[in-house]
This record gives sequence, C-alpha cells and structure tokens, in this order.
Amino acid sequence: MGVEAPPTTRQIAVAVLADPGQRRRLLAYARDRFGVGSEDAQDLLQETALELLRQQSHIESPQGFVFALFRSRCCRFVEGRRRGLEVFVTRPQACEASPASDGAGELDRRLALREALNGVSSSCRRLLAAYYVEGQTLTETARLMELASSGVYKTINRCLQRLRRCIA
Repeated sequence: MGVEAPPTTRQIAVAVLADPGQRRRLLAYARDRFGVGSEDAQDLLQETALELLRQQSHIESPQGFVFALFRSRCCRFVEGRRRGLEVFVTRPQACEASPASDGAGELDRRLALREALNGVSSSCRRLLAAYYVEGQTLTETARLMELASSGVYKTINRCLQRLRRCIA
C-alpha cells in the first residue's frame, strides 16, 4: 500500500481551470472583498493559474495554496491600482486651487515624467511599473519579465538612468 504524493502545482492549475465552482468562488471573492471588476478578476485568476504552472512543486493543501496565491494577486492589484492613481493621474483640483503655486510645478513634473516614460522602451516601462507602481518584489518582477533575478536590479537601474536622461 503506497502513499500517494501530493498534487503538483501543474495539476492544481488544471483542476482550478476545469472546476467552474472554484473559479466562480474565487471571482466572487475578488469582487466582494476587493471590489475588483469581472474582467480584472478573470485576469488575476489567469495570472494565478500561470503562476501555478510555472512553479512545478508538490502542495499539501491545494485549495488553501490557490486561495492564498489568488488573494496575494488581488492585494497587489488593488495596491498597484491605488499607487497608479497616486502617481499617474493628475489632480485638477490642486491645480485649480492654486494655479500659480506648487500645483503648476507638480503638473509640469508629471508631464515631464509622462514624456520621459514615452522616451524609454516598452520593456523598461513594464519593468519600472511592475517594480515601483505595482509593488512587486525583484523576484516577482524577474519572473514577470522572464529575466534572471540576479540581473533585475541592474536592469532597473539602467532603465532609471535612461529615464533620467529623457527628463534632463
């Protein structure tokens, strides 16, 4: 009588994608707990499945693991959306309140940043957004960009140097 090995993350991903009930529960959780829209929740679920496919390890508690992974994706999504709104959305109220003071200077800085971001490559923009805006770790950013985790820090620094040259 042999002991059955725990399922692999690949088997778990297939099971999650094949089980409409589990998908529906996860999507409802994202909507109810985090206020994530249907399309974004679907994207987060697909990212979770891709993460499971990449890991290739055995998991003792598959449902708990999937839930924790999906929950962390939702948290990062909400945090990234909040940070993105803070960084990339102009605040017209501040500019209208004091057009000759700091509001105009801030608007100029934001416009310069947008122009500079258009001046760097799309891979640099994705890398900087993943690390700074979405708040991903260096390892997560490396996995997302399919880079070696040891070189991500240097690549981010090179992208920042390019961005600074575009601003100057």
